[in-house]
Amino acid sequence: MDQQRPLSTVTMAFTVVAYLIFVTARAHVTGVDLSLWPRLICALAMLLLVTAIPKAPSTFIFGLIGVLYVVVLQIGVVINVQGIEKPLFWMLPAGMVIPICAAPLWLTPRHFILGTIAFYLAGLPFVMAVPFTHDDYVLCAMWVAIGIPTATTFHFGFYWFRLNHFLLEEKLLALAATDPLTQLLNRRAFLEQAQQMLSETKGHDDVVSAIFLDIDRFKSLNDQYGHARGDEALMDVTKVLKDAVPAQALVGRLGGEEFAVLIKAPDPDRATGLADTLRILIASIRRPDGFLTASFGVAHRRSNETATELLDRADEALLRAKHAGHNRVFVEQARQVERVRATALDEDNDTRVDEEPVVVTRWGAFDLFTHYQPVYSLSHQKQVGFEALLRGFDQHGTPLRPDKLFAPQSNAGISDLDSLTHHLHLANARKRLPIDCWLFLNVAPSTFIQPGYEQTLAAIVFEAGLDPRGVVLEILESEGVDVEELALAAWRYRGCGFLIAVDDFGTGHSNLDRLLRIQPDFVKLDGALIRAKSRASDQPLLPTIVSLLHRADMLVVVEGIETTEELILAVESNVDFAQGFLLGRPSATLPSAAAVTRRIDHAFDVIAEGRAVRTARFEGQLAPYLAMLNAAAAALTNGASVEEAIAPMAKLELCKRCFVLDDTGRILGQEISGRAGSSADLRLGPLFASQSGRWDHRPYYWKAVANMGTAVFCQPYLSLTSGRASVGVTMAFTCDERVMVVGSELDWTSPHLAWPTVE
Repeated sequence: MDQQRPLSTVTMAFTVVAYLIFVTARAHVTGVDLSLWPRLICALAMLLLVTAIPKAPSTFIFGLIGVLYVVVLQIGVVINVQGIEKPLFWMLPAGMVIPICAAPLWLTPRHFILGTIAFYLAGLPFVMAVPFTHDDYVLCAMWVAIGIPTATTFHFGFYWFRLNHFLLEEKLLALAATDPLTQLLNRRAFLEQAQQMLSETKGHDDVVSAIFLDIDRFKSLNDQYGHARGDEALMDVTKVLKDAVPAQALVGRLGGEEFAVLIKAPDPDRATGLADTLRILIASIRRPDGFLTASFGVAHRRSNETATELLDRADEALLRAKHAGHNRVFVEQARQVERVRATALDEDNDTRVDEEPVVVTRWGAFDLFTHYQPVYSLSHQKQVGFEALLRGFDQHGTPLRPDKLFAPQSNAGISDLDSLTHHLHLANARKRLPIDCWLFLNVAPSTFIQPGYEQTLAAIVFEAGLDPRGVVLEILESEGVDVEELALAAWRYRGCGFLIAVDDFGTGHSNLDRLLRIQPDFVKLDGALIRAKSRASDQPLLPTIVSLLHRADMLVVVEGIETTEELILAVESNVDFAQGFLLGRPSATLPSAAAVTRRIDHAFDVIAEGRAVRTARFEGQLAPYLAMLNAAAAALTNGASVEEAIAPMAKLELCKRCFVLDDTGRILGQEISGRAGSSADLRLGPLFASQSGRWDHRPYYWKAVANMGTAVFCQPYLSLTSGRASVGVTMAFTCDERVMVVGSELDWTSPHLAWPTVE
């Protein structure tokens, strides 16, 4: 009906104009003065019916307006032919053309049949009153033989065409507005309808709230069990949303595993309660390795806030919920926060204008420029350096792809380009770089090992008015260069005052042996290491990698920070420096640090809040096991056997094995396998028997001895007896003047278990 309104309105309005022309023609041809009032009343009535078409609330009213319209039109035609010698000849155009032309206007075949019958019945009294001649019978026969069949054929043909066209249009509109898998609103349609909902609620008492939810560990579900299983999980979540969310609320899939709900309610607690209900329902959906969970962020609309701004605040709450350990509902913070999903800063905040002219150099047919990307100290929350990056443009000013600019060349060609690039970057840095910032320069390995180039480069630095101690040389990842030569060259460059960095560690031919030989001051980790996770527990590996490099006296720079989640992980992993599109894109002008500082500070806030929540959850999940240790220690002190004392612990859900150790860390009696012990990998069979082992070097042993009489726990570790992430809970006590340690090893691989912040 909505698609038919414009066609019917325009065509019916044009018919009113045609009717007025017909009236004018009647007066002109006959030369008789006509009474205009009846004719104008008919025209006015038709105009009123035309204006009613756009407001018709139903197909019945729409069809009724059409029937009334043709009846009024027929009455007007009859009035207009009154007093003419051969009135039927004057009515012939109306009698045949009007039903034919009106055929496409009827919404349904029923409307067409009723409207056509009403049209002819309206004119029947006049026709019956006219004295018939032979010619009049011929005219009536023409009306019946030509008008009705033609109108019928025209209507049904057009109806079939229109129906298929409108159905296709509706299908295309639905496809453009809905997610193809879940049939929920897609991001574009959700935001459009959300903005409309917000505009309709201005001045109302109802609170509009946004619920942002993200399925936890969804990537691992796709990676381990296939995308078909991931799609099934999305459909399960969709069913929960359709069943639990009120009909008047908006529900959409914004992309991937992210969903959003916009709801109006008298009070904000309604949205928070709905989010918690959804969380519980989703947590009952099974997945192959347990149960599905989701994290939720809730935000309530503020005055004059757009839908995007509201969702951004809900997204920030979701981010905090995920960092606090997943499967939680977090409500917005009271203070205003930055957008958390942006991958680059706004251009207005990202750059500042430099007065100094830019130095440009020529390389073949290309013009070479210097672009800078900032490097931030996360702890200092400020810019501490800029990586100088080479950008090329052809004679038309078109940027060149890196593979064209850095096409394979001989070592001599690479060295020439390197030397030219260093002159360019240092000349520009002298005019633009702050005094207290490092300049990171890329150096090809083949150039780096050239005898004497360290002196040449130092001379270029001094010529530019800079100090080599403020220049960090990044050795690019490359094959074909002996590591020993790189290590000797690094020693020479350090003698000139330069700092050394190894770039892209974690990719290509870069390995740990290369680092240990070169001994760089900085190690730049490839962005892929941010996303690296352990196979079983799905925990990030970045904290362990950073800790290893710190033990080797190397500062760590993480490249490729593109999302807030990656920035938070870098901060929590004790990364020293970071760079990436989130913190500033490469640009010919130096970026401002204000917006980035706020973003880094927000990451610290999220970590502080998440640390407290995760630590509380971690200790809460360990509480029953720590209580059992006290009971076991008391039983052993009272003379119970080892098996009797530790058997109750073995019945707990996470317990893999229970044991008692003597003062040398060896097992007393027999250890008992717990409920989670059956999940051990049978391929590790030679490690199952642990009676002959000595375990006093493990943290769970010496921490217990250091806290005699108190139940303690340790950080999650990889168990040597099961090959799985585990947590040791132990308690040391004295029995018969001997130190004994009773303990249990818990299986800590379930995604529902909290992991504390790495120490």
